[in-house]
Amino acid sequence: MISLKNNKIKALAAGLMLTLALGTLGCGGDKKEAGAKAEKVNVGIVQLVEHEALDAANKGFIDGLASKGYKEGQNITFDKQNAQADQSNLQNIAHRFVNNKVDLICAIATPAAQTVANVTSDIPIVATAVTDYKTAKLVKDDAKPGTNVTGTTDMNPVAEQLDLLLKLVPNAKTIGTIYCSSEVNSQLQVELLKKAAAAKG
Repeated sequence: MISLKNNKIKALAAGLMLTLALGTLGCGGDKKEAGAKAEKVNVGIVQLVEHEALDAANKGFIDGLASKGYKEGQNITFDKQNAQADQSNLQNIAHRFVNNKVDLICAIATPAAQTVANVTSDIPIVATAVTDYKTAKLVKDDAKPGTNVTGTTDMNPVAEQLDLLLKLVPNAKTIGTIYCSSEVNSQLQVELLKKAAAAKG
């Protein structure tokens, strides 16, 4: 669980829980209603690369907070960074957030989440566009993270997708898939596909 130490973080976390339905951000002590008057919070957003789905996740995070009363220029400031799929950029951005002492980090995509999690164990991290947090070594367990990371998953219904494919092409004997061999969550989904296919005989 994430330990939140001051009122402005507690207020932001309340908004995040409502917005993302996370349920794993631990807020001890008194809680402020989301959107209530609070000291301005600083949030760093790191996106792995420009991509339609990741752009939408970025916008959704900001829009969701706005719907809970966190308006940019009023009670929240965003430091929005795009790593352009460059690992050295991710490292620089992560250190930038830590040096600037942001209150919270939003990491979009697995490599972005892994990089910021490796740089700080103190700043709460909310991640999205991550398939499996445990496989990515971002949490100890999905139900009880045990780290400063929480977030939403984009796990695909792999077995169901295979079922649909076989309904469309019932005589298929060989199935190809495209994935990123250097990305652990991509590897995970390929393994799930192989297991689902093996179960079909």
